[in-house]
Amino acid sequence: MQSNVEIAREYVKAIESGATGDSLARFFASDVVIREMPNRVAPNGSTSDLTKALQGAERGKQLFQRQTYTIINMVSEGGHVALEMDWIGITAVPIQNLPPGSEIRDHVAVFLQFRGGRIARQHTYDCIEPW
Repeated sequence: MQSNVEIAREYVKAIESGATGDSLARFFASDVVIREMPNRVAPNGSTSDLTKALQGAERGKQLFQRQTYTIINMVSEGGHVALEMDWIGITAVPIQNLPPGSEIRDHVAVFLQFRGGRIARQHTYDCIEPW
């Protein structure tokens, strides 16, 4: 059986490679709750279930031609894994005042709670650099 840290690393790689549908759903418990804290792109934050999260992954593929994640720090205790990451997204379409091919940078903290080898809760804190 994989450790939660191994699953978390695999999950980040899957997102980075543009996984959607079942390829992404396999990481989550069926009743997952994903909270994105307020940030520049989502000023009110958001809460997603599995269906909404999978729809968001599809949207992400349309918005970004490439996404890269660099894990800076990872801490694991019990059923929890915390990740500190740097993210770079290259736009596929115009986003606000940015033309396609522009770079957006984000410093991210993600807190994952696992249950039975799957992500049951995810809280994401984004610090998106100005553009």
